[in-house]
Amino acid sequence: MLEVAQWIVANAPFDRLYFYGDDKPIHVSFGPEHSRQVVRMAAGRSGRLVPRVTPAEEFLAGPQPDFG
Repeated sequence: MLEVAQWIVANAPFDRLYFYGDDKPIHVSFGPEHSRQVVRMAAGRSGRLVPRVTPAEEFLAGPQPDFG
């Protein structure tokens, strides 16, 4: 799913893209602002998912480690 999410970030207008992991679905919101915010959901210390805003350039560079 990472490749699909990266394609969207590189080629499509969107407000927010939520990335939950390579083996999980993504969520893309679309609206008039096209803020292009990428939010990576990563497991925190408690194991719960924590949203982390990631610059588009960093997201396009490839996978990053989970936070924790």
